[in-house]
Amino acid sequence: MAQSDAFALKNSGLNEFLFAEVGNELNGSPLTLLSVLARLGPDPWVEAARLTRLPKATIIDCLANSISQMPLCPQALTEARTTAARLILLLPSQVLSPRRSETISVGRSTIPGWIPFAVFAAALAFGIAFEMIPSATPTAVIPPLSEPTIEQPPAAKN
Repeated sequence: MAQSDAFALKNSGLNEFLFAEVGNELNGSPLTLLSVLARLGPDPWVEAARLTRLPKATIIDCLANSISQMPLCPQALTEARTTAARLILLLPSQVLSPRRSETISVGRSTIPGWIPFAVFAAALAFGIAFEMIPSATPTAVIPPLSEPTIEQPPAAKN
């Protein structure tokens, strides 16, 4: 399965497109394009980003083909091309694939994506090293108890 940058997904510009409904399943529940793409295998955000770089006619063909493979009510299946044409209006004009994101936005600045991992690794190493340091608290030495002596009663005089 393809990995994607979870922090880039909410700001990817693809959510309106991916969460759009494509029709109702045979059981009556609505089906989103996100579910369609996920059921077909590819990472939905990566696939949506790939679609943004294709000509509109090709996008419509791809989406209509994907929709027609789903267990939708008959009306939704016959309207697959119309639905695909409606969905492409929700696609942003150009989107970078979330997998290719090399920076993370923090407020107004961006930092390289490897820095959070380096900070985490350093904190983990520090924690392990801290646990390995022997305790500086002196321990009290308690002498062992000597065995009690049993006194013998004085011998009886006759």
